[in-house]
Amino acid sequence: MRRVNHSGSYGAARRGARGVVAIIVALTLALLIAFAGLALDLGKLYVAKSELSNAADACALAAARDLTKAVSLAAPEAAAMTVGSSNRVLLQGENVALATDSNVTFSRQFAGPYLTKDQFTTADVPSIGYVRCTVSRTGIPNWFMRVVNATLGTSAVAATAVASTTESQTTCALPVAICQPPAASPYTVGQWVSSKVDSSTNLLNGSFMWAAYPGQNVPDMRSLLTGSGQCTLPSKGTNVGQPGNVQSMADAWNTRFGIYHGKYNPPPDPTGISDFTGFAYSPVTQLNGSIPTGNVFADFRDNQRPKHTPYQGGPSKPGNLLDVDGTTQASTYYSSGADRRLALVPVVDCSVLQSPAHQAPILSWACILMLHPMEKGGSKSGLNGTVYLEYRGDASDPTSVCATQGIPGSTTAGIGPMVPVLVQ
Repeated sequence: MRRVNHSGSYGAARRGARGVVAIIVALTLALLIAFAGLALDLGKLYVAKSELSNAADACALAAARDLTKAVSLAAPEAAAMTVGSSNRVLLQGENVALATDSNVTFSRQFAGPYLTKDQFTTADVPSIGYVRCTVSRTGIPNWFMRVVNATLGTSAVAATAVASTTESQTTCALPVAICQPPAASPYTVGQWVSSKVDSSTNLLNGSFMWAAYPGQNVPDMRSLLTGSGQCTLPSKGTNVGQPGNVQSMADAWNTRFGIYHGKYNPPPDPTGISDFTGFAYSPVTQLNGSIPTGNVFADFRDNQRPKHTPYQGGPSKPGNLLDVDGTTQASTYYSSGADRRLALVPVVDCSVLQSPAHQAPILSWACILMLHPMEKGGSKSGLNGTVYLEYRGDASDPTSVCATQGIPGSTTAGIGPMVPVLVQ
């Protein structure tokens, strides 16, 4: 067997190689620790940035809500600071600091300039449309970056949000328009708006009429009554209207009360979903040949609806309030219904209606309550063919029962109360 003899220089080389590997391993570990420390520090800053962003969003939305009809910017500023400072930062370890006017600034335009409240006059306040919140946290201690460089001992993060207001989403609309009243005698909440079904003139004579929206015809209008209604609302100024009595609309109208006649069937058939009240309506007791002014909405909302009171009337019941052809849906089906008798309708200037188009531009939107089904025969109930709606206020009123407050909606239809929205 041959023996290989290694010289002393070979052993020294091997020992040197082991030393180089140890140095490389040490440097690699140091580099890995540095990257891990950097990741931890940056992760903490990222979380802090997210927390500050939430605080800025809440701050701006709170201020924007109070911009509507504001007479002073002190209230929006106070709301912004209260809500913003209730948020927490640094892994939820401390409250966000909002202490100076510079944290909350206002502007007429999105592009600015943004100024503090004291830089605007009282006359400027109604034109303020945007609010910006800026929040920051300085002196955040770094865990590992300071080891690499002493100047990296602390960091700072900041966040900014801008909010404004837009019209809120509302309920859908009926294929019906009501006439704009004279300026000297506007509608009042609870007032009954009438329209007489007059077969001699083939029109709905009175203060409301059938309304086809752009591109629609009578079948489309019937579908709106049996379905959800007109949910994509046209802008103000759009012409709406429909000439004629359109007696075939009565059966579609009555499905909203759970009354089914002809081709309309009770649920689960989707062509005839009723109101979830159980098709109740408040009794018509104060007619006596004159236009009623009673407010039945409170009874409908507080008494009839919660109990799902069944429909009152029909040819099979003596002393019925209305004589309506068709069958009423069983009360057990009320859970299949929806909020179907409160709806929007366009308000138009009926003095400009032109035949044969019989159309007029939308001036505004109103909230109404459908009071009763359309009867057959027109005289058995004392209504003499008159159809009534109860006026529930302008759709832009923040207290409107037709408004879904808090949900941004159309920016062109001009309806619904103003609600805050983030724009940046």
